[in-house]
Amino acid sequence: MKKLVIRLCFFIIPVMIYAGACVFVDAYNVFHVDNVRLTDITPNQNFIKTKYLLQNKGKFNALLLGSSRVANLPKEGLPEKTDDGRELNWYNMTYAMGSSSENYDTVKTLIDGGVKLDELIILIDDVSMWKGVTKGLDNPIFTTYQTYEESPIRFYYSYLKLKPVWRIVPQIFFEYRLGENNEGKKLFYSYGVDVNNTNMEIGSAGDMPEPENSLEYDGGSGAVGAIKDLSELCKEQNIRLIVVTSPILESTYEMAISNGYLDFLYDVAQVTDYYLFSGINTYTVGPEYYFDASHFRPVVGLEMEKVMFGDEDVRNMAVEKAKNDMSLVEFGHLVTKENSVDVIENLEQEINELNRK
Repeated sequence: MKKLVIRLCFFIIPVMIYAGACVFVDAYNVFHVDNVRLTDITPNQNFIKTKYLLQNKGKFNALLLGSSRVANLPKEGLPEKTDDGRELNWYNMTYAMGSSSENYDTVKTLIDGGVKLDELIILIDDVSMWKGVTKGLDNPIFTTYQTYEESPIRFYYSYLKLKPVWRIVPQIFFEYRLGENNEGKKLFYSYGVDVNNTNMEIGSAGDMPEPENSLEYDGGSGAVGAIKDLSELCKEQNIRLIVVTSPILESTYEMAISNGYLDFLYDVAQVTDYYLFSGINTYTVGPEYYFDASHFRPVVGLEMEKVMFGDEDVRNMAVEKAKNDMSLVEFGHLVTKENSVDVIENLEQEINELNRK
């Protein structure tokens, strides 16, 4: 018996040490929801943020949802109150490659969990048209909170199986040393974005980057159905829903169109109105307004917010500022079921004119 106990100890102790190391290093922060460590590895923000809001039900009543691009909508340009005068507390639920279907699941989970919401902004883009819900536990960045709900043990075990990323240990200790002075962590818990997403500078002009890859739109992602479901859910819950399209850099925009992006925009208009910031305008033809071929800079996000939430003069100035000699659809045009055919035709004409130059 004594020998058996000794043998078990020789087996159990190393396993416990290894598991403890996995929990401590925790590159994706699933074991550190209340104390994220911001390293150079993208955390699983879908899980972390959903769990955080469920643990703090009364902290926020207004959310932004979408892919990582929605992180570049600055807090300062958002409305501070509802139409009837209630205070709005905004949190940015951006998570990597967040799809419309996943966004719907997030909102449904939060509502079912007792989070009271008054306003939502959902940003859709060329990622939305093809990406559905991330299934399974094969990608530690994208695994959804709903996967955790289905089996918490399986969810956590999938992260314990991952080899610890030892190279980030110095970054983790640096995060701990910052303590109360960690501005990045404060920003994460107050608005859900990275410090880079608050940089209002315009970048350096340069060559047009190679396009961000996209996949063909065939309706298989369920994006349009998810947007429709979200719209209906918001009506049931008396939540104001604002749907917005992302400004897309010219090179990426052209690839997206070749994969059916304009068909996607038409289909979305059949289920909900939305503000259109895609198209050819001052920002989408200027690489200096983008971090890369995918992400517009916050300075563009602020102009979008001026169009949606500013008074008439502010809105008109933002629209005029975005216009260039190829623009046929104004920056932030409200697309409806009734005007969708005309808008899509103008977008097609814009891109054809651009290609002829």
